[in-house]
Amino acid sequence: MSAGRATPAGRTAGRIYVTDCEGPLTRNDNAQEIAGRFIPGGAELFARISRYDDFLADVLRKPGYNAGDTLRLMPPFFKAFHVTDEDVELFSAERVLLVPRALETLAAVSALMPAYIISTSYTPYLRALCDLAGFPMGQVRCTELSLDAWEMPEEEAERLRTAASAALARPVIEIPDGARSTDDLAPQDRATVAELDGLFWGWMDGRVSGAMLAAVRPVGGGQKLAALEEIVAAEGVAGGGVMYVGDSITDAPPLEAVKAWGGVGLSFNGNGYALAAAEFAAASPDAEVQAQLARAFAAGGRDAVEAAVRTWPRPKQDARPRGKARAAVGLVAEERERLAAASAAARRSVRGERVARLG
Repeated sequence: MSAGRATPAGRTAGRIYVTDCEGPLTRNDNAQEIAGRFIPGGAELFARISRYDDFLADVLRKPGYNAGDTLRLMPPFFKAFHVTDEDVELFSAERVLLVPRALETLAAVSALMPAYIISTSYTPYLRALCDLAGFPMGQVRCTELSLDAWEMPEEEAERLRTAASAALARPVIEIPDGARSTDDLAPQDRATVAELDGLFWGWMDGRVSGAMLAAVRPVGGGQKLAALEEIVAAEGVAGGGVMYVGDSITDAPPLEAVKAWGGVGLSFNGNGYALAAAEFAAASPDAEVQAQLARAFAAGGRDAVEAAVRTWPRPKQDARPRGKARAAVGLVAEERERLAAASAAARRSVRGERVARLG
């Protein structure tokens, strides 16, 4: 692809950069942390609901359900435990944990081309990040959340608190490789799925919690792709002029789309879902590699990124990696095993074991 045309402001015309937030820029899982702060055993409850979410989205492919809808399933529990909008705002503002060099990377990329953030995370957390980074909130797409708008009867709240305790008493669902239905799960996991199905898609119907489920629209999975398509149309760029960075199951649809468009789909410290969808992968303790590949993309599009990846230095044996060699970079189709191992290690190191296990 030929080099992009520089605009008077120094940006490259015909290119845009779009990134997820949690993973590429920050180390948090904000929704899990909200649960952990305000719900007894909340972080573990979130892990259980998140795995149920993975099962519905990736195995059953439940109609109308998308990866990332954990953030739709959790608000009824937040309300049942009396969490307020102010609680979420203050907690989120105090808890933004940045990937090293994330702010420098975001600033550098924004100087090269229009930059956007598409995140499944709730609005208060993205607002806190934008305040830190000086990044325009108008270039963010994320999940709107309002807890104060709902009045939940105490009887309903008590039933949800009991349901939370019951879910915590069960282990996290194990999804076998190649699973296609509930029949492929172990008996205890089938029972967990049945219990959660009954709660979310049966008991909640006609109640405040059910109305909350219908009202919260997480920007995850298909919604991330829809947001990306809207941005691409608004910017008037071709698909090959898009670079997208993601790390999880919610990023798989946009990563796959950008790869098909001839743009750059980059998994950064990604899990198996992101790696399977992306063409390129990078694993690193800091965000600088994203800026380096974005510079190549601004200069020459996808082909320039491939050239940079193929000539990327590797650490010398028995030597501590330095400079660019701190990042493991490659094409997923050619080096899946190496990149998967490096990504898993970097994901655990940067984000911690608990977050690294989430989809």
